[in-house]
Amino acid sequence: MSKSSAPFGSDAFKAFSDFKMPGINIDALVAYHRKNFDALSKANQATVKGLQSIAQHQSDLFRAIFEGASKAGEALVSAKSPEDRVRKQAEFAKEGVMTAMSNAQEMAGIVSGAATEATSVLNARLVESLDEVRELFATKGATH
Repeated sequence: MSKSSAPFGSDAFKAFSDFKMPGINIDALVAYHRKNFDALSKANQATVKGLQSIAQHQSDLFRAIFEGASKAGEALVSAKSPEDRVRKQAEFAKEGVMTAMSNAQEMAGIVSGAATEATSVLNARLVESLDEVRELFATKGATH
């Protein structure tokens, strides 16, 4: 396990490995929980990455909205007739709705991707964890 992915540092669990309890493999227990913390750390990293991506995307959207509004205002001011102004307003409205729908789909994809990645990490660890517990008790039962 890399030091950067450990939430409490690489030696956080070292103190527990010095304890000795009859019938309990402390090293295995420490390794088990280290893997759990690592999985949580990776899931959190995926979530933070998704949130950063959303924040960047929103920043880009706001910039584009202000630029578009400025251009729309200029176009409406330069319209030759009231009919031309109404036509341009309808075009801007249609374009705005289409852009908003596209952006909403993009944002949903970002959120879904981050959630899928985080959930995948946690699900994989849960399956692995259940296998580890089953093996631990199967081994203990076979020796007694």
